[in-house]
Amino acid sequence: MTELSQLILLRDKLRKFSAYKKNNALDFSQTHTYIEQDRIKTEILDRITTGKGAKIFVVWAGNRAGKTEIGAEITCSIFDSVPKVRIACGTVESKLSIAVQQRKIDKLLRKSKIKYGDYQPERGFKNSIVTGKQDQNMLMRTYAQGREAIQGDDVDFWWLDEETPWDFFQEALARTADRNGVILLTFTPLMGYTRLVNFLLNEDNPLIKRYNLSILMNPFITQQAKDDWIANVDPDEIISRVDGKPHMKEGLIYKEYNDAHVIDRFDYMPLVRQNLKRWELSEGIDPHERTPHHWLRFLYDKENDVIYVVEEIKAPKESMIIEDFARLIKITRNKVIPAYCQIDTSSMKPDVITKHPDELQTDSNTVRREFSRCGIDTVLVAKDNALGIGQVKSRLKIVKTVTGEIKRMPQLYVFNDLSGVRWEFNRYAWKKFQSEKMSEGKEALNEPNKQNDHYMDILKYECIKRMPKKDIKQDNVIEDIIIDRIGY
Repeated sequence: MTELSQLILLRDKLRKFSAYKKNNALDFSQTHTYIEQDRIKTEILDRITTGKGAKIFVVWAGNRAGKTEIGAEITCSIFDSVPKVRIACGTVESKLSIAVQQRKIDKLLRKSKIKYGDYQPERGFKNSIVTGKQDQNMLMRTYAQGREAIQGDDVDFWWLDEETPWDFFQEALARTADRNGVILLTFTPLMGYTRLVNFLLNEDNPLIKRYNLSILMNPFITQQAKDDWIANVDPDEIISRVDGKPHMKEGLIYKEYNDAHVIDRFDYMPLVRQNLKRWELSEGIDPHERTPHHWLRFLYDKENDVIYVVEEIKAPKESMIIEDFARLIKITRNKVIPAYCQIDTSSMKPDVITKHPDELQTDSNTVRREFSRCGIDTVLVAKDNALGIGQVKSRLKIVKTVTGEIKRMPQLYVFNDLSGVRWEFNRYAWKKFQSEKMSEGKEALNEPNKQNDHYMDILKYECIKRMPKKDIKQDNVIEDIIIDRIGY
């Protein structure tokens, strides 16, 4: 055989091997090299086989600890080895389900065992169902669909990835009753001592088995990468994001904020007029019935993805008529219209401040509509408190390596004459609880105090609006979406 023929034969063998590996990924699992993951997998598969032992398995894990990976591997191993098994998978919302949970399931399912399971990266599994040639059945649901979406389904194994609402968990638990089924929960407990977390912490319940995974345990990440990541974790979330343990946040929310984020005012209007492709103006309104309305203007540098807070207005009195507040905005605008002006969803409530002589005061006139009538057109915000706080923190952060080398400067700055924004930055704080011990006894969530937050709310919405559009087919979308959503 010639050297060329040998190379062609080797190429063909490599192609066949590559195709086999892709279609039988479970056979090439490296879980055995991750001791903690291997123990979790072994114990849950043993419970599925024997029907004896704990019923609820919870994996509390920090980011990049491999919680979703082990959840997907256990799920696919059960589908692969148990005929007629009924499996259900749930997570927060459809984008996360498709980009993370379903993608990992598709990667690990043995293709020769699938009877029906058309998967596309853009939409996930068709009809959110996979069936096997041994009468296995797997369905995908999201928590947003509510408990009604899973009523009536008898299930052998539930995998709930990311923290689920209490009522969804209770319904999932009920669905396992007839078949002596099992529930696996994998999540980073960032929300505090929720009702679900308190239930899972009950050490007197022999049906609950708890595990912790940390990035420090993960053998597939280099020590340098671990050190660099940990060096930049939010101080409020070290315990949860690194060790995967619930705890209460305390003190100021934006601990990253300091003098480095305050800059001298500069004349930004020439920049906007001369280079619209790079510079853009936007605004936000936080309207109120009893407290003063608030408004911010932002300058956005598209080239460097940097937000500047450049103007602020606080209504000089409570319950200010919208027409008068709109006049203040237009004076500050000086005939320059922004790309958009966001407004809080509370603006969809009836306008109870303004009185109209030509019509009855009814629900037909909302706060947002009144702003529009006064010449201030708006778009509604995407209201996600945890996501917004995470985005502001991310922009405030100076990213460094473990040795102190700066990898990225802040992407959020405030003009030094905006005393209202600066005042709120220095007072916007987490709700206080007497102790974590007390918090364990009843639900206590990681939530901001609803004080000194009007400009902070507008800022959160702007940072959400400026989030880069993610392509769900990219490999890095998993960590990007999870980091954004958890707080999710």
